[in-house]
Amino acid sequence: MTGDVRARTTDPDGREVTFDDVSYRHLKDRRAALIEHIDLILATVALPDYRTPDREPGRERFFRRNIVDPGRWLRVVVDFNRVPGRIVTALVQDNDPRQKS
Repeated sequence: MTGDVRARTTDPDGREVTFDDVSYRHLKDRRAALIEHIDLILATVALPDYRTPDREPGRERFFRRNIVDPGRWLRVVVDFNRVPGRIVTALVQDNDPRQKS
């Protein structure tokens, strides 16, 4: 499922990533506070502090620390199963993604 592209960026590997209407609706419905931070979401994909594969095949997690809230991490999940990649969700988390639990 895709929608009209609202914004786009490129990840550190040179892959195009879009933020579309589906991405927007998801954030608006589930994490409305992040709608004001679409520029920070795109910046997290473009210049992450840390990256890791997601649990879902073909997806990757991009992280930036202190970009939304001091001491917290912004996590952006991108689906690369289609070209271009698409931002599927974003959230702010307290725990350091570099630490194994």
